[in-house]
Amino acid sequence: MPTVQSTSIFATAPDGAKSPDSITSGNNSIWVEYGDSAKSDGSAGSSTVVQYDLLGNPQNTYTLPGLADGLKVDPATGDVWALQNQDGNSTVTLIDPATKQVSAPLSYAPPYTYGADSTRGYDDVAFVGQKVFLSYTNPANAGDPVVQQLTNGTAPFGSLQTIDVLRFGDTGTNLVTGETNQPLPVTDPDSLKSMPDGSLILTGEADKAFTIIANPGTTQQSASIVTLPAGSSSPDDVIMPTAASGTFYVSNQNDNNILAVKVDGLNTSDLYASVGSAVDQIDPTTGTVTPIVTGLNGAHGLLFMPAASGTPDLAALFQTLSQDLAQAFANLGLSTSQAGTPGAAGTAPDAFTPSAASLISLINADTSGTLAGLLPVAKG
Repeated sequence: MPTVQSTSIFATAPDGAKSPDSITSGNNSIWVEYGDSAKSDGSAGSSTVVQYDLLGNPQNTYTLPGLADGLKVDPATGDVWALQNQDGNSTVTLIDPATKQVSAPLSYAPPYTYGADSTRGYDDVAFVGQKVFLSYTNPANAGDPVVQQLTNGTAPFGSLQTIDVLRFGDTGTNLVTGETNQPLPVTDPDSLKSMPDGSLILTGEADKAFTIIANPGTTQQSASIVTLPAGSSSPDDVIMPTAASGTFYVSNQNDNNILAVKVDGLNTSDLYASVGSAVDQIDPTTGTVTPIVTGLNGAHGLLFMPAASGTPDLAALFQTLSQDLAQAFANLGLSTSQAGTPGAAGTAPDAFTPSAASLISLINADTSGTLAGLLPVAKG
């Protein structure tokens, strides 16, 4: 059974931004999309994408036209892909974190339609090796695509060309019941994620189910279904963790913040999904749902980052350093509350020696590099 070790606010919406949704990671950063009440067909408004460092400090902010929903970092190039306008007039914008350049929105080639008659769109993107896959919303007729592969590759330009991977009306195996040739629950395609084995998992939000696509885009492709119990809330993002311990980052949309939830005891064969007021653990073979994180207020985007093996805990590190500093100052005959004095021994006449208490306080509070500037002082 998973155990929640701690829950904290990782980040809050910047001024003027609201409704955090998609979350992704890459380039030693965490990226969050804020919808800002933009229209999902691109008819009005804009969205905000914020790059945070791993401590939750904003690094860069980008404004994109329309409603940016799907947000992923391409592991092959490092570019950030932002999919816009999932309910019509869809485009893709690429952000280069190294140069901070933002591409012009890229449009899809026919038969995709734009204008007043555009009622379908692309919601999310997932990468499997050098392949790019997209979830395609609002299917109406049997044979309508719900997952496509982008044939332009990971560095697209010009019109975006696609081929179908999964269609409305396709069938698969229900992992909970064991039944084969069952219609896939894809009336409302939403989040698309890659899994550790290279499969894709597609959320059917209104369907309250997930479709797993093994060997996507190949002749060995197959599909299976995980259904949630009757009465379940509608899921959004879903992941299969790559480690038993780590941190979930959850966009707590109605509270306008991102939560960081440290957990251990995860089952790496189970699914974990943001479901309204909770993050739930889902056994894909039984459909059993176990709430792991509760009390959320509109959980949407979900990211998992495994605990780094051998990496020291920052809070414990700062505590140890502060204790060492206190002992060092005591050895020098200074108390931890003693103020610095001008012209202290060993300094230039106009120099000022900071108090031990102030140094220790800064080290304890350090979350953004202050420590690096204090170490030479402490050594002196």
